[in-house]
Amino acid sequence: MKNPLVPGDATRPHAEPLQCRQCRSDDHLDLETIESLEPHAGDLMVRVSYSCLACEVPYTHNAAFHDVAAVLNRNGSASGLLQFGGRYFHCGEPMQFTKSSARSVYAPMTTEVVEDGLLEVYLKTRVIECRCGFRMELPA
Repeated sequence: MKNPLVPGDATRPHAEPLQCRQCRSDDHLDLETIESLEPHAGDLMVRVSYSCLACEVPYTHNAAFHDVAAVLNRNGSASGLLQFGGRYFHCGEPMQFTKSSARSVYAPMTTEVVEDGLLEVYLKTRVIECRCGFRMELPA
């Protein structure tokens, strides 16, 4: 069945193999981000960013979704933080928002008493947390 969101003359995005070009393997890949692509003709593809832990080389390109799923489904493949579809995952589970705060980005350059005339800048943040206790602050 034809996708009604995709025009008949839509181009098919090109998918590159999900592997390190130096060691020619997908055994040591650390997936960092997975982003959806605009509706397109052909197989399901995503934009993926990853690094080879053996060669320390980063990559970003379009890849077939089934190739990404195969890497994600390996035992022990989730080594750190993964951003997928606007959510963050750690320990293989989605992280949950816990609280919001405002942080000052002003840091005094001296330990002496500073006059009150200095302007401070505040950054609103939201804290996300994993079941294991890992926390991260994101701009609100």
